[in-house]
Amino acid sequence: MQALQHIVLIKFPRELSRDERAWIDQLISRWPAEIGGITRLHWGQDVSGRSRGYQLALVMEFASEEAARRYHPHPLHQEFAQWVGQQGGEVLAFDFPIDGD
Repeated sequence: MQALQHIVLIKFPRELSRDERAWIDQLISRWPAEIGGITRLHWGQDVSGRSRGYQLALVMEFASEEAARRYHPHPLHQEFAQWVGQQGGEVLAFDFPIDGD
């Protein structure tokens, strides 16, 4: 069973409010316990100014490709994905297999 790295960059057409950022933090922090199969999860906003307009990054590690497939349709992920779409967010995602080390 090979682990999978999942990297997501999100660009919004406007700055997010403090309440929106708090909602994102609260929702994403629930993913490992409620979705399962996520072995590492980091997210945050760009502080470098070199992100070409992408404001939010998520870096996730899944125990397997199957765990990643279960994550995508999960209601908590779908809630976030739909919200991003409603805000006009542009999403760039990149997945690749990694060693379990």
